[in-house]
Amino acid sequence: MKQFNIVLFFLLLCDIALSYQDLDIDGVDDSVDRCLETPFDELVDEYGCSKSEKSSTNYGNLRLKIGTDIFVDSRYENDSSWNLYADYQYNSWDISISNSRSITHSSYGNSYSDEDIYISIGDSFELDKDTIRLSIGTKIAGDIDSNRKYKNRKNMDREHAEENQNSNRNLSRDRDNDYFGSFDYNHIINEKQNILLYYGYTLSGDSQCINYQNFSSFSIGMGYLFTPKWYSTVSYDYIGSIYRDSDASSSIEWFNSYEFTKRISASIGYSYALDDISYNNTLSLNLGFIF
Repeated sequence: MKQFNIVLFFLLLCDIALSYQDLDIDGVDDSVDRCLETPFDELVDEYGCSKSEKSSTNYGNLRLKIGTDIFVDSRYENDSSWNLYADYQYNSWDISISNSRSITHSSYGNSYSDEDIYISIGDSFELDKDTIRLSIGTKIAGDIDSNRKYKNRKNMDREHAEENQNSNRNLSRDRDNDYFGSFDYNHIINEKQNILLYYGYTLSGDSQCINYQNFSSFSIGMGYLFTPKWYSTVSYDYIGSIYRDSDASSSIEWFNSYEFTKRISASIGYSYALDDISYNNTLSLNLGFIF
C-alpha cells in the first residue's frame, strides 16, 4: 500500500507541476497556449498567438519529463523511484502516459517492483482569469517482482502484512485496472500569483486476494512567480487509502520549477508527511523538455 501511495503521490505531483506554466510570459497558460515562443513585446490573442504567428501551422507540443523521487524515514528502509512522463498537447486537449519504477534499499540488497502505467486524456477551458482542466484515465497494473520484500508499516495490521507476504505475485499481476477522473482549477490572482486546486476520484480495481476500496485525493496550494524563470508553489496534498481499515496519507509540499530555455526546464520538490504511515521526507527531482 505504501508503494501504491508513492506512485499516486508522484502523479499528483505531476498534475500540480503542470497545472500552471507560462513559459513565454504572455499571460496565457501553456495548457491552452498555441504559440509557446511568442516574443515578449508582441500582443497575443486568447490562445497566446500574435499576428505574426497565426499563419504558422500548429502541430501541438510534446512534453517529456524524467526524474527521481527519494524517500527517507528512520522507521523504514529507504526507497527511491525513477519516473517517466510524456504529454502531448493539441489546442486545449492533451493525452499523457507515465510510470514509476521503485527501488527499495535494504540490508538484503535492492528490490524492485515492475511499473504500473497510467494513461489519461484531458481538456482545458479558459474562463477569464481561471483555467479548468478535466481528465479521465486508467492505471494498468504491472507485475510485482517475486523477490520483492514487503515491509510492515506502522498502521498495517498483521492480516494485511501476511497477505502481502504470502501472495506477492497475485497482488498486482491479477489485479484489475483502476479508473480515475480529476478536476484541476487554476485562478490567476495577478501576474505573479495564482491559486491551485485539484480533486481526483479513483475506482480501484480488485485482485484475486483483496477487494480494494475507491478513494479520493485532493490538493490545494498557492503559486508565485519569483522571476520570469523561477516559479514556486506551496500546497497541502491528501491521498485516500485503498485499504478499508487504513488511514489516508497527507503532506505539505514545496515545489519549484526553473526554465533554462523555452524548451528545457527543471524542477525540485520537497514534501513532509503529516501522517504516520508515509515516509516523512520526500525529495523529487525532474528534468523536462518541450518539442
